Amino acid sequence: MKKIITVLFISITFSAQSQSFERSELPTPLSTPWEIIYGPDDYLWLTERGGNVSRVHPVSGDKTIVYTAPDYFSGSALENRAGCNKSIRSGTLGLALDPDFTNPANSFIYYVYSYNSGTVTAPATKFKIKRLQWDAVANQIIAETDLVSSIPTGYGHIGGRLLAVKQNEKAYLFFSSGDFDGAGDNCYVELPNPINYTQDPTTQNGKIHRYNIDGTIPNDNPILGNSFYTRGHRNPQGLMYNPNLDILYSIEHGPETDDEINILYKGMNYGWSDVSGFHDDNYAGEMDFIANYSPHPNIANDSLVQPFYAWGTTYNAGGWLDWPTVAPSDGIYYNSNGIPEWKNSLLVVTLKNGNETDQELYQFQLTESGEIAPSTQENPNPKRFFGADQALNGRLRDVAFSKDGKTIYLINNKYITEKISVYTYSKEALNVDGFSKEDTTISITPNPTSGVFTIDSGDDVLLYAVIYNKLGQKIKETTTNEIDISNMAANIYFVKIILHSGKIVTKKIIKK
Repeated sequence: MKKIITVLFISITFSAQSQSFERSELPTPLSTPWEIIYGPDDYLWLTERGGNVSRVHPVSGDKTIVYTAPDYFSGSALENRAGCNKSIRSGTLGLALDPDFTNPANSFIYYVYSYNSGTVTAPATKFKIKRLQWDAVANQIIAETDLVSSIPTGYGHIGGRLLAVKQNEKAYLFFSSGDFDGAGDNCYVELPNPINYTQDPTTQNGKIHRYNIDGTIPNDNPILGNSFYTRGHRNPQGLMYNPNLDILYSIEHGPETDDEINILYKGMNYGWSDVSGFHDDNYAGEMDFIANYSPHPNIANDSLVQPFYAWGTTYNAGGWLDWPTVAPSDGIYYNSNGIPEWKNSLLVVTLKNGNETDQELYQFQLTESGEIAPSTQENPNPKRFFGADQALNGRLRDVAFSKDGKTIYLINNKYITEKISVYTYSKEALNVDGFSKEDTTISITPNPTSGVFTIDSGDDVLLYAVIYNKLGQKIKETTTNEIDISNMAANIYFVKIILHSGKIVTKKIIKK
């Protein structure tokens, strides 16, 4: 086990809407993190590449890898198919702590990783849910058990989130499984595409599964002896739980439109691959499927359910950067008094940096009955945070918050240095405007530009400006308001503007 003791703290002030935050980064080196949890032991828990479970001090950033799966398997080229542009999906995915984690008898950690269910010459990558027992006195793992094995994988859309909750004094594990689609990459030319089985409750893909906390199947699941809880999901990368109203949510990617948040009702059907988003005929053939839907004879009260919320319900012609999808990854229910304006909210983080979308955090204010509160021009709902910092934060894979609710932890993976970004709520910072995408006192013209653009900082004086690419790499630094980027490739960039008053603003600019 390795401990990291170097400490680094970078403080930047951020203000958005009426909330203000000081941004910092923990010095913790990460390797493809997937899940982050703020545990009841006041430590951060993460899953990372290679079957690793890590424990991180939330202030110093000191990290200890507490467990590495000895049978972790990252897939094999022998599993690749001719003409398929993707490799079999593998990795270290969801993480959950037992609802009674502070009780030594229940100090269990649950996580998901890939292993080889075949042989060296005939490999067969699958996933399993592993249970680890934590000794809080010795600070080490003292036992391990395979709870659920032979979870299938595919060439895309594997889902992979894990959630442990207690409902009516009984603890459950929920696991999200995607549709495994890879049709666009010629992965299922000779075999049936598994996307066709998301409606079939006897298959595991395109489902939210429910297990007892010991890995057995609850007797009151929709179909006896079947882990299926809900079906018709595309790529459910997030799971959330509102204990006040006993509501479970899934967060999932849509195709070109209709990323979704769904309320999960036992046994119900969320439509995919025949329905995308709301029942509004924006997906070919979905109204015919809805009109002619036949409930499953073995599922009580089976019916189609519309999303709780959907992003981007109108298709935009063009490539992926123009689609209205935001690629939501995971989220968490927030009911702390630490940030009063966020109390009773869903916080959801996103992966996509598009022409009209940012890698950011969405805050959905809820009503007491659990609905999304009305949105107005003066008080929009949802609100969006930290998007102007995306060149620093990267693709936001998961979110957690401290026990007092005042500190938000974000993890990213891929394309830029993987890190834990920290936003600490600070009312004292209200007089400073930093990294605020709502700031209208600073402008860049023309935008888009093919060459030279000008920063208009009003009465304030520019100290310097730094241009970053979408990977967070510094491209150019200058002290002049007029900046020439004619020699830069056509793409999206970010300009960090530092002013004499101490104001720090980041703007997106498009180079034609």
